[in-house]
Amino acid sequence: MNIRAIWQLSGLLCIGAGLVANTASAQEQRTARDRAEVHYLRYEYRKAAVFFEEAAKRKFFKTEQLRMLADCYRQLDEYDKAVDSYRKITESKDALPADFLHYADALKSTGDYATAKEVYGRYREKGGAEAAARIAGCDSAIAWMAAAPPVITNLRHLNTSAADWGATWNGNGQFVFTSDSLRSSMLDPKQKASLQQYRRTGNAFQKLYLADTVHRNPDAIVVRGFDNVLNDFRYHVGPVAFSPGGDTAYITVTSPGKPVAQKVGRHERYRTRRLELFVSVRGRNGWQAPAPFAYNNAQYSIGHAAVSADGKILYFTADMPGGQGKTDIWFCEQKADGTWSAPRNCGAAINTPEEEAFLTVNEAGWLYFSSKGHPGMGGFDLFVAEGAGQHWNHPINLKSGYNSPGDDFHLKSGPTGTEIFASNRKGGMGGDDLYGLVPEIAAKPSIETGKKIFILETTVFKQGSEQPAAGATVLLTDENRNDYWTLHTQDDGKAYMVLTDGHRYVVSASGPGNGWSATKTFTAGKEDTVKIGLQLQAGVPRPGAIMHLVSIYFDRDGYRLRPESLSALDSLADMMERFPGLEVELGAHTDSRHTHAYNITLSERRATAAANYLVSKGIDRARLKTVGYGESRLTNKCADGVECTEEEHQQNRRMEARILKR
Repeated sequence: MNIRAIWQLSGLLCIGAGLVANTASAQEQRTARDRAEVHYLRYEYRKAAVFFEEAAKRKFFKTEQLRMLADCYRQLDEYDKAVDSYRKITESKDALPADFLHYADALKSTGDYATAKEVYGRYREKGGAEAAARIAGCDSAIAWMAAAPPVITNLRHLNTSAADWGATWNGNGQFVFTSDSLRSSMLDPKQKASLQQYRRTGNAFQKLYLADTVHRNPDAIVVRGFDNVLNDFRYHVGPVAFSPGGDTAYITVTSPGKPVAQKVGRHERYRTRRLELFVSVRGRNGWQAPAPFAYNNAQYSIGHAAVSADGKILYFTADMPGGQGKTDIWFCEQKADGTWSAPRNCGAAINTPEEEAFLTVNEAGWLYFSSKGHPGMGGFDLFVAEGAGQHWNHPINLKSGYNSPGDDFHLKSGPTGTEIFASNRKGGMGGDDLYGLVPEIAAKPSIETGKKIFILETTVFKQGSEQPAAGATVLLTDENRNDYWTLHTQDDGKAYMVLTDGHRYVVSASGPGNGWSATKTFTAGKEDTVKIGLQLQAGVPRPGAIMHLVSIYFDRDGYRLRPESLSALDSLADMMERFPGLEVELGAHTDSRHTHAYNITLSERRATAAANYLVSKGIDRARLKTVGYGESRLTNKCADGVECTEEEHQQNRRMEARILKR
């Protein structure tokens, strides 16, 4: 996922409608193209790519549409696809200079430095001033990769198939990070209304999460929403920076203001929402309601804050007027009355004509940040600089290991020398993953102090055996709040959840087959860790539970129901007839092969096909909701770039029925 794209405000390529043709085939193609352009102009790159790919199979697909498709791939960090599209564009007679820059950038992000240098040279011939620094970056990358890099470890116990980044520690030494993953089910119920889909990527909006170990066991990690007050924004929340004492939080959020539409041809293009800083102080009763930073402005973005070691300087990223480039690092100094001085630019030693962002400050006062303007190995590279305010030494590239051909960003130094940063490099588990330099320390987030924690350890067993059921869905209902959470078991069949003292809970499980578990009721607080075992069996589902219809099969790229799939839907239809009040959500999933955009559309069509069959069996369509999740909710390791067997991929190609009402 390209979280970095939220800084790209309204400067994306805008192209109007294409040709009007008289033939039926051209009319069909124009419809697909029009749908693609509407999504594109709304920054909905996932869906736009689907329809552009469909339109590209037909005639009359012009360079202007291919350019928009290539931009979709670029915004979604699908570098290999971007390389192929920009190569075709640069071979056309109507190629623009910017096409060569984007082509070379995509090549560089795949690690093809030799070809990237050649294309940067062609861009320089067309007047591209940015080429020199990028060519220098390619030369440096080749030299740095020849040396032995430091040992960097993917923190797999924290990463998901979505985006996980923004690592930091709060004043209690707790590990806090930002994610747009399925962990949204672990947020406080008060935030659930805000968990809409971020249409740019198809994922949830990012929120802040806290990772705790259970009894200091690094293999038993509990992840939950960090704080319901700090997460209480409708759109993106994160990253967060804490003051040295941990009593003040500086949170980056997406502005709730309405985006401005402008007419482009026959369609409307929307400007994206701005970023803002909010400040919260921790009092006796917890975090106070965040207040807007004094220098937020509707005309530009401010975010990605970092606080100096003495707490007297606040650094942040902004695209405000008067900077060196697209986004710069700025700072404010704290005055005697506690307010902040007017922002000042950190200067040309740090900032370039390109983008600088994702900054942190360590205990020695060193500034870590990411840049696209200083010579580097990929898109965003990690740098460190010594200095303060407007006076800095020349930034040092952290080289191979820390950096890669992809985007590497937000490096944070933590307790006992730990360094954790984020990267979308190849071989990860998702879009952006957390990586650590000291894995034996980074793998042990600090357990919460000053407050007693109650843990639910649920172990799910397969039907008729004592073998653990990996990938089963655990449903936990808090009867005091009349709300529920769902999470999935790991390879050992276990799932962990934090409980509220004195609350009464009901826990059950389903899948990964068609089985259901008996429900068990308990009250939190009688013991530190409540251990419950659940045996899958046949049963009647509860609202919120998920029935895994794993016997529904499709051809790899098809969405028509195969004959062997009908028995599972027949069983669901029978259940819905026996329970006339039953309402279900049909959720279809794919494996990770093909693009995210392709898989979203494919899964939507599969869910619709299942709903149509149930309607043909006499089920009222009003009782059915269809959702296509694509590859966003993989149940195993088989993400992009991970080698898996066909059987492992099949585990992700599944259909689920979530009970909405009984």
